[in-house]
Order: sequence, then C-alpha cells, then structure tokens
Amino acid sequence: MDSNSSQVAPVDDSQIQISIQSATQDDSQTETRHMNPQLYKAAAGCKTNDEVSDILKRFHDLGDKLTPMENTVLHIAAQFGEQERVQLILEQPSGSSLLQRINKLGETPVHLAAREGHLNVVQALIDAETERVEFLRMKNHEGDTALHEAVRYHHPKVVRLLIEKDTEFTYGPNDKGNTPLYMAAERGFDDLVNIILDNRRSSPDHRGLMGRTALHAAVISKHPEMVQKILEWKRGLIKEVDDHGWSPLHCAAYLGYTSIARQLLDKSETESQVIYYRTKDESKKTALHIAASRGHKGVAKLLASYYPDCCEQVDDKGNNAIHLFMSQRRHFLKLFCARWFRARGLLNGKNKMGQTPLHLLADFQMDHGTDFIMSQKVDKMALNEQNLTATDIISSAKDSLGRQDSILRKLKSVKARAGPLGWQWALKAINENKGVNRSEDKGGVRESEDKGDVSRSKDKGEDSGGRDFIKAMKKKGENHLLVVTLIATITFAAGFTLPGGYKDDDGMAILSKKTAFKIFVVADTTALVLSMAAVCVYFFMALNNRKEVLHDFLNWGFNLTMYAIAAMMIAFMMGLYTVLPDSAWLVVFLCAICGCFFIFFSYILRKFYSSWKVMIKSSFWLRKFKLFVIKRQQLPLMRRGNGLF
Repeated sequence: MDSNSSQVAPVDDSQIQISIQSATQDDSQTETRHMNPQLYKAAAGCKTNDEVSDILKRFHDLGDKLTPMENTVLHIAAQFGEQERVQLILEQPSGSSLLQRINKLGETPVHLAAREGHLNVVQALIDAETERVEFLRMKNHEGDTALHEAVRYHHPKVVRLLIEKDTEFTYGPNDKGNTPLYMAAERGFDDLVNIILDNRRSSPDHRGLMGRTALHAAVISKHPEMVQKILEWKRGLIKEVDDHGWSPLHCAAYLGYTSIARQLLDKSETESQVIYYRTKDESKKTALHIAASRGHKGVAKLLASYYPDCCEQVDDKGNNAIHLFMSQRRHFLKLFCARWFRARGLLNGKNKMGQTPLHLLADFQMDHGTDFIMSQKVDKMALNEQNLTATDIISSAKDSLGRQDSILRKLKSVKARAGPLGWQWALKAINENKGVNRSEDKGGVRESEDKGDVSRSKDKGEDSGGRDFIKAMKKKGENHLLVVTLIATITFAAGFTLPGGYKDDDGMAILSKKTAFKIFVVADTTALVLSMAAVCVYFFMALNNRKEVLHDFLNWGFNLTMYAIAAMMIAFMMGLYTVLPDSAWLVVFLCAICGCFFIFFSYILRKFYSSWKVMIKSSFWLRKFKLFVIKRQQLPLMRRGNGLF
C-alpha cells in the first residue's frame, strides 16, 4: 500500500479562520430596518413646521417607516413631546392608522407620551380617537397600560386625564401583578392615590405583588395620610392577607410603625379577627409575635392594649411574646409597664422545649434583665424538658460576652439554684477531666470534649480565651488611664491658673464674685475628682484577674471618665465666659460651639447605651445596690421595681 495514501491531509487553520470571519461578517452585516434620518428629525422637532410638512408629503405610507424598535413616526413625535408634529402626522392620509400601532415592546404612542409626562400630546392623541377610548386600555408586552406608565414615573396631570377619559375601566394588574393604585401606594405617591380614588365611577383594582393590596403598600411606605385615605375608601382591606398570610397589621408590626398600627386598630372594630391572624409560613406568628421577635415594644404594648387576650397566643414552637422578646437580647423593661404582660402565666410560660423566658434570658446571656430576674413573679427553679434550670444553662454556657458571672451572681442572690441533674453533670465533667489529665501524664495530648448540655469541661482553648479576655480588658483599662490622667492634669493645672488672675494685696481671685467664675470652680473640681476616681479604678484593674470584676471596673471607669469630660467642658466654657465682655459676639459663638459638643455628647451616649434607662440600669453602683437590697431581703425598697411585674 502506498505510504502517501495512508497519510491524512493537513487542515489549513488560516482557511478555517477566514471562513469563520466571513460567516460573522455576513451575520453582522444583515440589513437592519431603520427610519429615514430626515423623517426622524422632523418628528423629533428638529425641523420647522413647513419643513415637516414637506418631508411628510414625500412618504405616502408612514406606517412602513420604522426604527429598529419598530417605532413609527408618531411614536417618535409622542416620545419627544412634539404636539404640533403629532397633529401634522395625524392629518396625513395614513396618520390615523398609527394611533394603535405598537412597537417591538407592544407600546402605542400613548404609552410613550404618558411615560414622558407629555400632557398635551396625550390630549391630542385622545382627541384624535374621540369615538373610541378603548385604545387607552391597550397593554404592552409587560401588561402595562398608559396609566401604569404615568403612575410609575409620577405624572399627576397625565394620570388625571387618563382616568377622566375612561372612568369605567378598573385598570387591572400587569404581568407582575401590580395595579396603578398599588404602584402609586408602593412608591409613596399620595397625590396619585387621591386622584385614582376620587375620579372613578367604578371601584379601581387594588391588587399588587405577591397578593398584597394597596393598603399593604401604604403601610410599608409609611404614609399615614395615604393609609387613612385607603381605609376611608375600603375598610375591608384591613383583613386582606398576601400570599404569605401577612395582613397590613403584620407589616406595621414588623416595621415598628406604632402610629400606623394604631390607625389600623382604630378602623378594625368590625374586623377584630385580624389581630389573631397567623402567617402562612412555618412560624405561624401573629402580629404581636412579629412585633416581639423584632423587639418593637411600642407596637406590642399597643396591640395588647386593644386586644389583651392576644398575649395568650403562641407560635408554632410554643413561644409567647415574652419568649420572643428574650430572643432579641434587647432591653424590654418598658414592655412590662403594661399590666397584660405581667401575668405569671406569661412570665413563666413554657414553649415546646419546656423553656421559660428565664431559660432564654440565661441562654442568650442578657445582663440587662436584672428586674426580670429579681421579680417575685418569675419562677427561678423552673425546669425545661431536660430538667435544667436557668442556673444550669448559664453555668454550662461559654462566657463569650463576659456576662456569665454577673448573671450567676444575680440568680444566686434571688435563691436560684442548680436543678436536680446539675450536680450529676458536674460530677461527670470532673471525672472526664480526671481521665484527660491521666492521659496527659502518660504523654498524650490533652483534649477536651463537650459532654452534655450543662457542665462543659474547660479545655485549653477556653482557658486561652479567658486569658485573652482578661488581657484585652486590661489593655482597654491602660488606654483609658492615659485619657483620664490627661484630664486630671489639665483640671489640676486649671485650679491654680484661675481666669482673671489674683489680687496683688491678698492673693485672692480677682473674679471670685462672678457667678460664672463660681461655676468654673465647681465644674473644674468635679472634673478633677471624677478623673482621679477613674485613675484609682484603673489602677485597681491591674491588681485583679477576675473577669466579672474587670468588666465592672471598666464600666465604672468609663462612666467616670465620660462625666469628667463633660465637667471639664463646662469649666472651659465658664472660664472663657468669665474673662470675656458680656456684650461681645464671641460669647454667643462660644456658647453655641460648646452647646454643639453637649448635643454630640448626648447623642454618643444614647447610641452607646441604646436608651437612657439602659444607661442608668447598667450603672455599676446601681446594680450593686439592687443586689444588696435583695440579699438583705429589704423588699419594701424594691416594691417599685417589682410593681412592674
């Protein structure tokens, strides 16, 4: 056999590339339909009326002249708002046939004019079809009518015109499920909502996305006036729920809109069942449960004040509102000012896991739940399904937030003890540690295992975490010590370099009789005392390695430092005010600048503590005082605190 016949002929790569390029060029050079440039410019308003008339006469059938998006010359004139061009085009023999012509997106000229807000053009197009207004109801490929477009881009005059010309049409939803009324409410266009509701003979459709109504949208957009308008139009929308079972009241509870929730409740006298509606998801939450799970105390109190028995409902896991508030790790003292939340059945209610709110407080390590722990109505020895008390749970938890010891001290101060199985888990943990220690003596590597839910053996990682926590706390104390030392130095020096100087004869302060000078002396002394007290606190931090003591000392020193800064600022302001003339504009400027500092100071403290009551309750000495009172069983002194429960 010939050797040459057995060889495969090589393929020329250059020929393949040329053929591919040729095919691509053929595809890219396909003829594209387009409009004559002169005709396009004439419709867009770039020519005079005489020039436009001459250009239009050159084309016998304007319907054949299309852009790449298949827009006709009437589409172009309507889009650019050229009313005179629109009328000239409609006067042509083929012009009237363009009124209902659609482009590639299914849009008529009215769609484009309404979208751009060209009122005169919309009016001209409607006047050209006086006998039939059904073309206003035509939808594009997304199901939008001209009214949808006018509402979407907020053109009130166009919306009013379209509704007045076709008052009988209800304007249903587009392909996304949104009606014009829902779109206006969703976007917060209260003026459009008023126009749609006030200028219709038939009731407009109110549906929206995911089965929501216009009332849902008004609540979510937080427009009380719009909510009131829709409720006056159709009160029954209060009970309408979306595809997930959420009513407008559920939405208000989720977002924490207390004023809007009150509006809905005031109008729900005949629809009282709405507050008991449950969502269709797995959680089966009511509006109260949603407000509690989001930490909205105001909405929760409002709902309970209207329908107190709603507090008895639980979700699919058996959690009542108190359980859900605990899961938010938020300060909830205001909630218990309402008597409906102070019943022992709620405070000690158990979910499906047998956990009471106190169990969750311990599990989430909520250190600001002091009043709840101290309340006589709370069962401190309640057992969950695993026969564990709150003390067992907090004892077994990892102290990731540095609050474990503080919570344990509070629980012990009110006679809260470990459960019946707590000692068994502790003994088991001790035995496991002994076994681990033996293996380590034999040369093995020590390993810690998590055995059980109560007493977890502390391994090297946990010990290391504790050392890191102590080290970090002391580092913070050192940084704070630098700041407070600087404050003490400044205030000490200011005490001997008084503003105005001293008298030569007796060495007394020259301005000692001025009120501003006296305020300066008091503020400077206060700042010095507070800063020196903070210095002592930070010094003591260096001598202690207990996490709970370090945490309390740092909190104490921080508060002293902040108040020392405020006092130093007052001393500075009064010192300058003393030596400046009373009528000088500089005095006014000084007071304004210093006032801005105190506004900023208050804002920072409020952000840090989340509320002033939390700041007061988190104070070191106040918590110590409460524990002292409880320990000595001086109940009359705590009557005010227990009265909340």
